[in-house]
Amino acid sequence: MKIDKITLTNFRQYFNENSIDLNTNSDRNIILIGGKNGYGKTNFLLSLVWCLYGEDIGKIDENFKREIQKEGNYSKFLKGSLNWDAAKNGNTCFSVSIEISDIELPEIFEIKSSGLYKCKIARQFDVTEIDDSFEITIEGISKSLFSTNEDKINFINDYLIPIEAAKFVFFDAEKIASWAELSTKEEGSVLNDALGKILGLDTYESLIADLNIYTDLQRKESATNQVRQQITSTENGIKINIEKIEDLENDVIKRENQITELKLRISEYEVFLVKHSNKSYNARSLEELYRQKDDLKRKEKELEGKFNELSEVLPFAISAGKMEEIAEHLTKQESESITKEKRRELIEKNNELIEKLFNTPPFPGDGDISFSRKVFYAEKARKIIEEVFGKIDESNELEFEHDLNKSEKDLVYDTFNHLRKQSKDIFEQTIENFNRVKNDITENDRIVKKIESDLEDEEVIEYTNKKNDAERKIEKLSEEKGGLITQKQLLTKTNESLSQKLQIDLKRISVSEQKKRKLDKANQYIKSLLEFVESQKREKCVILETIIFDEMKKLMHKLNDNDGQNNFIGAVKVEILPDNDGLKILLYDNDGNIRQKETLSQGEKQIYISSLIKAILSLAIQEFPIFIDTPLGRLDDEHIKHILLYYYPDLASQVILMATNNEIPPSRLKLVKENVAKTYLLENNNNQTKFKQGYFQSYEN
Repeated sequence: MKIDKITLTNFRQYFNENSIDLNTNSDRNIILIGGKNGYGKTNFLLSLVWCLYGEDIGKIDENFKREIQKEGNYSKFLKGSLNWDAAKNGNTCFSVSIEISDIELPEIFEIKSSGLYKCKIARQFDVTEIDDSFEITIEGISKSLFSTNEDKINFINDYLIPIEAAKFVFFDAEKIASWAELSTKEEGSVLNDALGKILGLDTYESLIADLNIYTDLQRKESATNQVRQQITSTENGIKINIEKIEDLENDVIKRENQITELKLRISEYEVFLVKHSNKSYNARSLEELYRQKDDLKRKEKELEGKFNELSEVLPFAISAGKMEEIAEHLTKQESESITKEKRRELIEKNNELIEKLFNTPPFPGDGDISFSRKVFYAEKARKIIEEVFGKIDESNELEFEHDLNKSEKDLVYDTFNHLRKQSKDIFEQTIENFNRVKNDITENDRIVKKIESDLEDEEVIEYTNKKNDAERKIEKLSEEKGGLITQKQLLTKTNESLSQKLQIDLKRISVSEQKKRKLDKANQYIKSLLEFVESQKREKCVILETIIFDEMKKLMHKLNDNDGQNNFIGAVKVEILPDNDGLKILLYDNDGNIRQKETLSQGEKQIYISSLIKAILSLAIQEFPIFIDTPLGRLDDEHIKHILLYYYPDLASQVILMATNNEIPPSRLKLVKENVAKTYLLENNNNQTKFKQGYFQSYEN
């Protein structure tokens, strides 16, 4: 599919009707849109996401979610999106429409000879009526296919761009670096949702979920009133906790927004204090100390992330000795099991041979063999079998055996191997570094307060007090945020326990023979589907590993240097997490040590995530247009050159880049000029933005 045309009418900076043609061809796949900061690049991206997904835009990007929560709700957020000049002229509506071509539809639609369709999606919001209208029209199909908004939402998710894949299609390249800092569970969830939709596996996973619901209902119907009440109580408890978790997440975001605002104020106060200090030495010292504090705060955050990552395996690290015993016992258990099986097979083969040799015709013509001769030849046969197949030693009886399936055993081995790599030294070093940074921050604060106290100007003292007050508020908000996160984690764990209890209660219910047959058949289907989905994911994991690493080698100069730094990253490993929790991506150096993604620079994180995005899109069952704001982010000159030459030209058949003149000036445009189909410039006069053909021609930097 391709997006041919977008029209924005009175949406934020875009006054009146503004259309842009985005058609590309096989030789030229890039559309370049230039614009200075504040001219509407990010809002252009927002308009697309809003048109397609409406009130679900918060599910795609954390920044959109924060904007909505900052305003209070979705409707209030949208009321602020009407262009100011349009509002002054009495207009109450703004709208966005998207024209899309090359859409594949199933046979239930009126198939054209080509099998490809065009459609138009239009969304409009009336700020007075608080009405969000949403229409989809398909060229060549006269009858209405969508009786409800849910039908329209399903159409976009099934045949256009699934919401689970949207964050890989519409994104800010500078901000995607934060994806590298996701926890294992968050990363797994994001990749699982995206791959499910992009690979088409979500259909099978939905079927598995439906079958699980069916089996649960079958069991509930057979439950006694008392058990049914217990199950209902557990289900209600889970629902209530989910609502509480959502409320806590909203409260956390509110605290984060307040902290961000206070930090901006503190920065303004600090600039004022440095500028108005009447002691030049103190002014210089103050400016340097403020910078040091910012650096220390960044290090503190990085170490917190590192510590949180380590904390996931900390309970296992504490019991590392026991983990080693379990791993050794499992290895011995498997060895004994193999020995027993081989011994059993040998005995069976020996008995089968002797049985056929002495008790199966033909027999000697002069009569049967004597018993003593049978014993002699039986013993001889046993020795020959041992010589041919190998002698199997007697197996040893274990004191106990762990009743674990293969995936559970693999998890134990993986955890133990991870613990061996995450040695005690790493835990201690992380804690020591964190404590040292905290002490440095405390010392920095002490010196800053000492210097600020020497400034006698009344206005300076006033702003010093404001700054100190803002810092105290941040400290309080941070404590509140931490408490809310802890509550959320406890509720999440409670829900996990309740879900386990629910499954145990359901499995204990006795069912009739007829229902048992139904459940057995449903469970067979579930097992087959799970095996199929897992095999598909394992197959794709290998492909992902190869593409991610190949892309990183093309783009990251550290992997191409010949000065010994090529040990930076030596391999990429993609693993399937247990319980269908998604995928986990690990980076290794050439010595086989895990390289924590949090330790990468911002530019390196951006390249890693960019490589991941390209790998995921390469597996898609359909091709998507890609829209990227701030396409070069925080990359240095060498990485910028690699990205422009080797990444965007073959990322997709339609790539729309929205850049400033600092990111892609005319001098850099030359690198991709042969791949650029069209260029546009966002012109802004009196806070009104228009699309103009051309680029930053006046800038030759």
